[in-house]
Amino acid sequence: MFHFQYSLFYDLQILLQSSSFYKKYYLLFKALDLSDFPDRNYGVGRSGYSRHAFIRAFIVKHLEEIKSVPRLIEFLDAHPALSEMCGFSMGCLPDESQLYRFLKDTKNSSFEKLHHALNKKLIASGAVSMGHLLIDSKPIMAATRENNFKNPGRNTHDKRKKPKRNPSATLSYYSYTKAAAGKKNISFFWGYRTHVITSAEGIALIELTLKNNITDAKVAKKLIKKLKRVYGLKKGAKIIADAGYDERELYNFIVDELGCKAFIPINPRNTKAEKMLDHFGRPLCEAGLPMKSDGAWREGLRDRLKYRCPIKMDSKTALEHPLGCPAQNQKFSEGKAYGCTKYLDVTDDARSKVPRDSDSYKRTYRKRIEVERYFSRLGDRETEQTTHYKMRSIKNQVTIAHLSLSLIAYAATVVMKQPKKLRCYRTFADGFPISLAA
Repeated sequence: MFHFQYSLFYDLQILLQSSSFYKKYYLLFKALDLSDFPDRNYGVGRSGYSRHAFIRAFIVKHLEEIKSVPRLIEFLDAHPALSEMCGFSMGCLPDESQLYRFLKDTKNSSFEKLHHALNKKLIASGAVSMGHLLIDSKPIMAATRENNFKNPGRNTHDKRKKPKRNPSATLSYYSYTKAAAGKKNISFFWGYRTHVITSAEGIALIELTLKNNITDAKVAKKLIKKLKRVYGLKKGAKIIADAGYDERELYNFIVDELGCKAFIPINPRNTKAEKMLDHFGRPLCEAGLPMKSDGAWREGLRDRLKYRCPIKMDSKTALEHPLGCPAQNQKFSEGKAYGCTKYLDVTDDARSKVPRDSDSYKRTYRKRIEVERYFSRLGDRETEQTTHYKMRSIKNQVTIAHLSLSLIAYAATVVMKQPKKLRCYRTFADGFPISLAA
């Protein structure tokens, strides 16, 4: 159990009663169990500063959006009460090299264990569910002049020419903006990506920080396996991701091996042109309209999906085309006037079996916005651009960022008993009464 340091120069009780800033960190550090994390060096040599204090200091760094370690030391020096709450003695802060060394020398698994332990407590309390799992990734820009958009000579095309001091950074797509004539302005960057699986409540359950040249779909399989190993995974869980994860191998893994359900839209780049499918995976008719589902059945060993004329099947589409079939298909008006039909063979194809045009699929897929909101809360805490150079340091600083948000959720739901505030990373402690005597 962590015991807060008291100073002769201030009254901690008055600080907590009058300042939501100090109250926030009092609750967070009280909720953070570091009993399994070795505090000091008890072997050969000096014991040095408290490693627990370093962890708390880096949590402050991420939550206060402090860009670098030197600025963190300045911040703690300007807030001596917070410095003591972290575990440092007043007027005795470490040198920046010691904080850098702590990140570089500590195994990433040590921070992961803290993160997973918090999430398990959240799951046990019922604050976090495992029924809906959302997958996505966020770019991390390396500390290099090649990422400076004002640098006219920046390298954004030759992936073999590595930036100095960043041998692990790789070149890949960052974002794009629409330009005239339907063209895209694509920007590239050198760096890494943090990949996560979050719950429907917006809590990161599993995270991996890797080089930027690995596709999201390949990483997704690693993430899901890791999640199953750490927390377990029940059959029937719904796994939701964007079109970047649209690969048949991932579908087959989710559906056939895990017994879960995949909610992933079609990526047009992964679809053969002659099939003429829309982003929901529906075939297009001769007029280019997405056709409507009209059942599924099994013929012997074959699974087939049937699609019919959208004008015949949907009243809204019929109103949009009062003159009938734009392609003047004979089946629209002759004979039984049934309209054209198409069939998709989805035998042993989990990707094609996803009912993307159904209302249940659309309702479920809308939950994916929660992972976007999570990344927004994760914000600019060195997850857009890191100031470190070693791969382990970058992994550790990103894991601590994810740990910080899980810690806020745990403090709000378990310590404060206010589950509605589990995502209020700035104001979760406002108005909460604290008594040190209790």
